Amino acid sequence: MTTVLPDEPALIEGDHDADEGADHPPVPWWRPLKAWKAHGRRVLPGAWFPVAVFAVWRLVHLAITVYLGGYAVETAYNYDGEHYLRIMHYGYWNPRPIMPTHAFFPGVSWLATPVYWLTGSDAWAVHLTMTVTGVGAFVAVWGVTKSWRDEMVARRAVLLMALFPSSLFLWTFYSEGLFIALGAGAVWADRKNRHWIAAACMAGVATTRSVGVLIPIVIVVARVIRSRRVDRWVFGYLASGALGLGLVLLQMWHQVGDPFAWMKVQADWGRTVSWPWNSVIQGWHNLWPAPRTVMIPSLVARNFDLWCVLIVLAPILYAALSRKDRFPMETWMLGIVMIALPFASSVLASFNRFVLADWVIYPVYASFAGRWPRAVRLAAGIVLAVGCLWATYALIGRFSVGRFIG
Repeated sequence: MTTVLPDEPALIEGDHDADEGADHPPVPWWRPLKAWKAHGRRVLPGAWFPVAVFAVWRLVHLAITVYLGGYAVETAYNYDGEHYLRIMHYGYWNPRPIMPTHAFFPGVSWLATPVYWLTGSDAWAVHLTMTVTGVGAFVAVWGVTKSWRDEMVARRAVLLMALFPSSLFLWTFYSEGLFIALGAGAVWADRKNRHWIAAACMAGVATTRSVGVLIPIVIVVARVIRSRRVDRWVFGYLASGALGLGLVLLQMWHQVGDPFAWMKVQADWGRTVSWPWNSVIQGWHNLWPAPRTVMIPSLVARNFDLWCVLIVLAPILYAALSRKDRFPMETWMLGIVMIALPFASSVLASFNRFVLADWVIYPVYASFAGRWPRAVRLAAGIVLAVGCLWATYALIGRFSVGRFIG
């Protein structure tokens, strides 16, 4: 005789078969995803989700670009894209006297150069490179968020990055896509103990932007504090960052004659080291700019630059101070170092683009939103989507017709 505990149902042979054959309430036709998952299947499992988000996001941005008068191919070369194209073709030789190309780090141009050698086409070189770096950025943010939290938060973080209006710079010939892909990839690889991959990412990210060399330093500091010891990868990561920066300085020294030439031309853009509040004040005054003000973005970008001050500071403070939603220490540390230099540059122009590249904000917002009631989350998501799509439409419209936005 089988004894059955009062709070434990008896397991009768064949019960599971009966359950499989039981009638389940029909799933409404307007909920196809629920019907798909009802049979135990996953929707876009693993990295397929960020890849699919990238594909939809890219098609939407392309449609807006063409609809608003831009060109499907050439629009990607606007503004900074021209500098990176020049680096791809000529390096830093014969710099222009005003706003010279050596103000820009060459990482994304180096990546595009082999494609240009093979195809002889600027279009192929630029768009293939930006597709690879864009997909890499989406996947890397998804991966590092999943390692910090879970799959649902990771998916939400990717959607937030796609909705961010300045995400258009991920398909233009700018360095943001490569910077995000390698920076987030380095953190993700380090958490997975893929140390050689992390070191390679750190070397690469140091060639994209000047603040890229700070990412290995942050990861090393967090690693030492967490483990309370210095291991060989502390030196390996620092050496990787130094290698990437060293290659950039070597090219500038060889072609310009000064390895630190990039630091000495920032005044051409009106940038000097200043207190952060001076940048905010300058951004406020830029809403009504004087005729001779350097770097005046279109009005929608000037407004968005100011909003981005709050957009970036809120999640950094939340990640640093929250005791309920604990993030690894490198989250807020990276958030600070990736924005500190642009924030203290006396000019708020292009701030929306720098905030886009501060990729830690997406996991933090995604995790925070997960704590809201479902109805609140749905309502906030609708409002956010509408606002972001409107700002995206406006920014792409200005950029497509050759107006500066960042």
